[in-house]
Amino acid sequence: MSFRPKAWIQALNNRTYLPTLVAFVVIVAAGLSAESQNDTIYEQKLRADVQYEAGLIRARIEGNLSADIQLVRGLQAVLSTEPDMTQRRFAELASQLIADEASLRNIAAAPDLVIRLMYPIAGNEAAIGLDYRKNEAQRAAALRARDSGDLVLAGPVNLLQGGRGMIARFPIFAGPQATRSFWGILSAVIDVDAIYTQGGLNNPDLMIDVALVGKDGRGAEGEQFYGDPSILKDNPVLMDIVLPVGTWQLAARPKGGWPAHADNQWQLRFTVLLAGAFILFPTALAGRLSAARRSVIQTLKRRERDLEALSRRLEMAVETSKIGIWEIDETSDNALWDRRMRELYGDPAEAGEVPLSLWRSFLHAKDRDRVISGFQEALRNGNNHSVDFCIELKDGTHKNIRAMGCSFRDRRGRNRMIGVEWDVTRDVELNNELKRANQQLTHRNAQLTQAKQSAEKADQAKTEFLANMSHEIRTPMNGIIGMSDILAESPLSEEQEQCVETIRDSSVALLKIIHDILDLSRLEAGKMEISTVDFNLRKCVDGAVDVLRPKLREKGLSFTLSFAHDLPEQVHGDDGRLRQILVNLLSNAVKFTHDGSVALHVSRGAKDPYHLFIDVVDTGIGISEDQAKHVFERFSQADAATTRHYGGTGLGLTISNILAQRMGGGISLQSSAGNGACFRLEIHLSAARTAPIVPPQISRETSQPQLGPGVLLLADDNRTNRLLILKFLADTPLKVIEAENGREAVDMCRDHQPAIILMDMSMPEVDGLTATRQIRASDMAQPAIIALTANAFDSDRRACLDAGMDRFLQKPIRKPLLLETIAAVQAERAAPQDQTKDGTNS
Repeated sequence: MSFRPKAWIQALNNRTYLPTLVAFVVIVAAGLSAESQNDTIYEQKLRADVQYEAGLIRARIEGNLSADIQLVRGLQAVLSTEPDMTQRRFAELASQLIADEASLRNIAAAPDLVIRLMYPIAGNEAAIGLDYRKNEAQRAAALRARDSGDLVLAGPVNLLQGGRGMIARFPIFAGPQATRSFWGILSAVIDVDAIYTQGGLNNPDLMIDVALVGKDGRGAEGEQFYGDPSILKDNPVLMDIVLPVGTWQLAARPKGGWPAHADNQWQLRFTVLLAGAFILFPTALAGRLSAARRSVIQTLKRRERDLEALSRRLEMAVETSKIGIWEIDETSDNALWDRRMRELYGDPAEAGEVPLSLWRSFLHAKDRDRVISGFQEALRNGNNHSVDFCIELKDGTHKNIRAMGCSFRDRRGRNRMIGVEWDVTRDVELNNELKRANQQLTHRNAQLTQAKQSAEKADQAKTEFLANMSHEIRTPMNGIIGMSDILAESPLSEEQEQCVETIRDSSVALLKIIHDILDLSRLEAGKMEISTVDFNLRKCVDGAVDVLRPKLREKGLSFTLSFAHDLPEQVHGDDGRLRQILVNLLSNAVKFTHDGSVALHVSRGAKDPYHLFIDVVDTGIGISEDQAKHVFERFSQADAATTRHYGGTGLGLTISNILAQRMGGGISLQSSAGNGACFRLEIHLSAARTAPIVPPQISRETSQPQLGPGVLLLADDNRTNRLLILKFLADTPLKVIEAENGREAVDMCRDHQPAIILMDMSMPEVDGLTATRQIRASDMAQPAIIALTANAFDSDRRACLDAGMDRFLQKPIRKPLLLETIAAVQAERAAPQDQTKDGTNS
C-alpha cells in the first residue's frame, strides 16, 4: 500500500473530536485567564477596603494622641512661667487636663529631675521623690529630653498600676528667652489601651486584623507591640501613624488573613462553563469581566476621594484639638454644626444645620462686623481664614473663641469652607498671667543682676586684697628669713645662735600661716586645681615622712611606716596635694604627741586597688567626742587653751579635708581625750597612664653648688631684697649689677648683656612682665630670666612663664634653692646646641 500525505491530512480534518478538543482547550484557557483576572480584581478591592478601614484607625489614633500632647503642652507652658508652682496649683491644672481626656492617666513634674508634683497622687505615692538621674529605667529618656530640649515619647510600656501606657516627657525651661535655664521634666502617662479603644482597635465588629510596629516612635525599625506577629509576614497593607515625636507603622490584613481565591470562584467557573457550552458568547463574557473591572476601579477612586476629604477634615481637627467642627456653603444661609459646636455656644442639641443668623447673634458687638466680613471675604476668594473673637451666651457668659477655616471648591464648582472652633478663654487668662509673671520676672532678674555684680565686686576686692597682702607680707619675710640664714652661717655665740634659730622658726611658722590662708582662699574660690600625673606611691609617702623626721628625732618619738602588700606601685593623681595632706596630718600628730609613737599605714580597698586608705595614728593628747565634731572647721582647734599652748591657725585640717574631698574621698577621726588619735585619709586614684620610667642614677654632692663666672642682673625695687641677694651671691664668681625698675633692667640688659636676670614682677615705671616681653622681642643676646617675686598665686606663675621667663621662684627665697636654680640655668646654657636638656641628641 502506497503512502498519500494529502489523503492523511484530509482524514485528520474530518475527525469530529478535533473541533471539540480545540474548543475545550480554548474554554480551559479562557477559564483560567478569567479566574486569574477575577482573583486580581478581588484582591485589589479587598486591599482597598483594608486600606480604608486602616486609614480610619490611623486618623483616630493620630488625633487622640495629638490632642493629649497638646493639652499637656499647655501645662508645660504654664510651668515654664510658674517654676515655683505648688502641688495644689499643679493638681488644679492637671485635673482639668485628665478630666478632658480619659486617656491621660497621670501627670508628674520633676524640678531638677526629682519628682515633686503629681496628679493624681492616689496610687502614685511611691513616685514622689523619684530622682531620674538615679533611676536606671528612666534616666536615659529624662536626660535625652533635657539635652534635646524637645518632647521625648516612650512606649508603650507595661505600667505598675496595670495596663500599658505611653510616657511623654517634656523639658521645662524657665526664665527670659535670652537666659532660659533648664528647670526640670514634665511627664504624662497616656493610657494606650484607651487610645486603642478610641481608635477602634478593640471594636468586635472590626473587619481587619491590625499589628502596630515602632515602639518608642521608631517606625518600621522599631519593635512590634500590638497584634499578631504573623500579620507582618502576610503581605499587609502598611501605613505610618505620625506621632508628635516619631512614627508607628500600622500593618493590616482582612480578618483571618487573605483568601486564596475570590469568593465568587465557583460562580465564575459556572459562567465559563456556560460560555463554553454556548460558544457564541465568549466576547460577551470578556466584556462582562472588563466592565466589572472598570466598576471596581471607579469604586476605588470614589473611596479614595472620600478618604482624602475625611483625612483633610481630621487633620484640621487634630491641629485645633478637635473642639468643634463646622461647614458652610456660599449659596446657603445655614451652617452645618457638630455636637461640640452646639455645646460651645451653650445649645447642647443634636448636630445638624444652624442658621447663620443664630451664629451672628452670639458674636460680641465689638467683633461682629470684623468677623463676619472676614469669613465672607475668605469664602468668596477661596482663602484660608483664622480669627479670634468674643461671644456672649444667652446666660450672659463671655467666651474667647479661636476659629480656623479652610476653603475649597466642591464638584459642583461651589465655594465651601470647613473649619474648627475652640474655647481659648483660659489661654487668654494664662497669657495675661504670663505677661504679669514676665514683668515680675524682669524686675527680679534686674535685682539678681545687681546682686550678682555686687558679689563679683566683693569677690574681686577680696582676691585683690589677698594678693596684695601676700605680696606685702612676703617681701619683708624675704628679708627676715634671708638675713637670718646669713646670720646662721656667721660665727655666733650659743645665745646668738638660739636667737637666730628662733627668728627662723618664727618666720617659717608665719609663712606657713600665710600659705594656709592663701590655700583656703583658692579652695573657696574654686581656683585650686587638682593636677594629675603618674607617680610612685611609696616615694610620695616617703617624701612626706622625710619632712617630719627631724622633728620626730627632736621630740624623741618612735615612728612606724607600713604598706599593705598588694598596693600598686605606680598611680595617677595629684602627688603634690597628697604630700601636702600627709605633711599636715603628720605635723598634727607630732605637734600633739609629747612621748610615745606615731605610725602611718597605707592600705587599699577590697574591690579597687586605687581606692586608698592612709591611717596616721599617734599616742598624743587625743580629743574629746564633742571637740572632734568641729576639728575640720576653719580656724578651729580643740579649745582656746590648745591654741595658746600649741599655736597654729586651725586651717591645716580644713584644707586637707577639702583637698581629700576634691580627690574623691575625705578625712575621718577616731579619738578620745588622753588616748591619742587616728586620722584616716581616704582618696580615689587611678591606674598610671604610662609605663614607669626608671630615673637615671645621678650622683649629687651635698656641698654648695658650684657657680660659674658671668654677669647677673638683679632687677628689684626693694633695697632690702637686693641687699639680701647680694649677700647670697657674695662668695660666688658672679658679677651682680642692679636695676631698681623694669625700664632700667631693659636698658642695662642691652648695655651689659647679662647671662642671667633675676626679675621681680611688681616694679615701678615698667613691671617685670612687660620688661621680659621687651627683652624677648629685641634682637639682643637673650639671657636666662628667673622670676623672683612675692606674688604666690598659680596665675602669677603662668603669667611669668607666658611672658617668656625660664624659671619661677617665690619669696621668701632660701639661699640653697637660689644657688641650685642659677647653677641649673648655667648648666643648660652651657650644653651643646644640638642636644636637648636631658643630654640626648635632638
